[in-house]
Parts: sequence; structure tokens; C-alpha cells
Amino acid sequence: MSFPYTLRMQDIKIESLETQLDYLNLLRLRHLQWMSSADDLSAKEFHSKIAKSLEEITQQYNCLLSVLPR
Repeated sequence: MSFPYTLRMQDIKIESLETQLDYLNLLRLRHLQWMSSADDLSAKEFHSKIAKSLEEITQQYNCLLSVLPR
């Protein structure tokens, strides 16, 4: 009886990870937008670093999602 429960939990996990990935992508794009409109050079640098970090994290999310059984 735990088999359907396990599959449901896996579906919930994947859905949650996909939602988080969407949010991280949106956040990365927002930082890129803020970077391009920032006047202060140090602010641009911070936005750039944050966007790059978020890109690396989203790549890890994509890798994780690709190995999870569906």
C-alpha cells in the first residue's frame, strides 16, 4: 500500500522543485534587469554576481530534476 503513497510524494517533490526552479529563474532575470538599469557600478556588480549564482543554482536544479524518476 505504500507504493501509491511513494509515487504521490515523488510527484509532489518534483512539482515543488519545478516551482522553485521557475522562481529562481524569475529572480535571476529580475537581477539582470536591475543590473542593466543600475547607475552605481558596485550595485551592478552585486546584481551580476547574484544573477550568476542563481544561474549556477538553476543548473543544479535542472540536473537534479533530470535524474529523478518520473
